[in-house]
Amino acid sequence: MVEVLYVVEPGTRIGVRKGSVIIVGRDGKVGVAPPNIESVIIASSRVSISSKAIRLLASRGINVTFLDPMGHPIAMLFPPVVNKTVLTRVRQYELFLSKEVRLELARRIVGCKIENQARLVRYLARNRSETSLNEVSYMLSSMAAQLMNAKIQDLTTDAIMSVEAQAANKYWDAIAVFLPQNLGFHGRNPDSVDSMNVALNYGYGILYSAAEKYLLMAGLDPYLGVLHSLKSGKPSLVFDFVEPFRPIAVDKPLVMGIDGLGIKLINGLLDYDSRRVIAKLVLNNLDREYVSQRTRRKAPLIEHIKHETWYLASIIREGSISDYKCFTWVF
Repeated sequence: MVEVLYVVEPGTRIGVRKGSVIIVGRDGKVGVAPPNIESVIIASSRVSISSKAIRLLASRGINVTFLDPMGHPIAMLFPPVVNKTVLTRVRQYELFLSKEVRLELARRIVGCKIENQARLVRYLARNRSETSLNEVSYMLSSMAAQLMNAKIQDLTTDAIMSVEAQAANKYWDAIAVFLPQNLGFHGRNPDSVDSMNVALNYGYGILYSAAEKYLLMAGLDPYLGVLHSLKSGKPSLVFDFVEPFRPIAVDKPLVMGIDGLGIKLINGLLDYDSRRVIAKLVLNNLDREYVSQRTRRKAPLIEHIKHETWYLASIIREGSISDYKCFTWVF
C-alpha cells in the first residue's frame, strides 16, 4: 500500500523533531508522519514546510508536490535518483524524432483510453441496471478497435485526436446519465464551474503528480510527449501517459461517490474540505486492487501506474513501440 501524506489545512506546519517528520496543526496539535510514506502533497498556499523537513524527506527518497487550487501540480521536489536516465532519454529523443513512432504510440495510448472508457460505462451500466448504455460501451470499444486496425500511414495526430474527441462526447454523455441532475453536469468541460468538472480537474491533478514522479524514476523525460503539444514547462508525456488511467483512477470513484461528498465551491474553486474529500476518494481508489489485461496481475492501481512507466521505458529503450500494450482494466 502506497502511503501519501496529504496536507491541505491552512496554518499547518511540517517540520522535524527527533528524526521524524511532524505535522503541527493550526490548533497546535502535533502528529507524526507515517514511516512508510512515499509522497507528500501540499494543497494549500498557507501550509509551510521547513528546509530540514525537505532534507529529511529527500534523504528517504520521498518527493513533495505542491498543488494549486485547481489541483494542478505547480512544483515538485524530487530527490536525486540513480537509474537508466541517460540511455532511456537518448532513446526517447531518438525515437520521438520519427513521426511514425509518435503516431504509433499516440494511437495505442488513445485506443487504450477509449477501451477503458468503454469498460467503465459497461461496469456502471451493470451496477446501476442501466443496460441501455451497453450499446454505448460497445460503440466505444469498436472505435478503439478501428483506431488500432487503421494503417499507420493513413493516420495523423489530428485524426487520432478527432477519434478521441468523438469517443469523449459519447462517453461523457453516458457518464452524465449516472450522475444526479442537481450537479448540473452536461459533459466534460475543464473550464466549467459545476462541481463534477471541478472535481475531475482536481482528481486529475493528483494523478498527474503520481505519473510524473514515476516517469522521472523510470528515466523518461516528462516534457517530451507524442500526442499533447510540446510547450515549454508543459509535461506533455505526463498528459499522454495518464490518458488510459483517467477513466479508472479518477472518473470511476467520482462518478460513484460524488453525490455524498458535499462539495462546495467558492468563486469557482473548491473549498479546503472539498479538496480533502476528493483527494481521499482518489487516493483510496489508487490503493484499490485492479487486474491488468496485459499481465493478468492483480495489484493496487498505483502499482500498475508505477510498473507501466518502467514498461514504457523498456519499450522505448528497445525501440519496439509496435509491441506496446498499455494498461487496460479487467473487471
